[in-house]
Amino acid sequence: MLGFILSPIEFILMTVYAPLLSLKALESKTLNDDTNLLAFWMSMSILSALESITCGALWIIPLYTELRFGLVVYMLFFQGGKKVYAVAIEPTYQKAKKKLPDELLKELDEDPQKFLLSMGQKGKEMAMQLVEQLKAKSAEAASAPAKEKKKAAKAK
Repeated sequence: MLGFILSPIEFILMTVYAPLLSLKALESKTLNDDTNLLAFWMSMSILSALESITCGALWIIPLYTELRFGLVVYMLFFQGGKKVYAVAIEPTYQKAKKKLPDELLKELDEDPQKFLLSMGQKGKEMAMQLVEQLKAKSAEAASAPAKEKKKAAKAK
């Protein structure tokens, strides 16, 4: 509804204001602003990833633009980054951490590049297996009518 007004404002906040705050935070001696901005960037990264994974389907939610704008303003101007992290991200992270095998986490800590490459390879293998399964099901479905015709011809 108000996306045509809020989207450009959010764009300026995300591309100009937030990076300027981040630069100031890096130069400051206190950690309070650093923590909030780190939580802000983490939250926005997760939100962007969700938008990407859902192929933009989140944008069809009524008032999504307004809700997203409100979240950005809350996190930037009202120290909301820390709150969003504490309420949503940290508990989810702790649950995921408990479910992942320790050796996997250790491998990630020791050599992140090697870990990502091995996970990418495993993902590729899984995708190829899925493609092969879909091909087999497709071939089976395509041959089913031919089998039906042969049975019908034999019955005559």
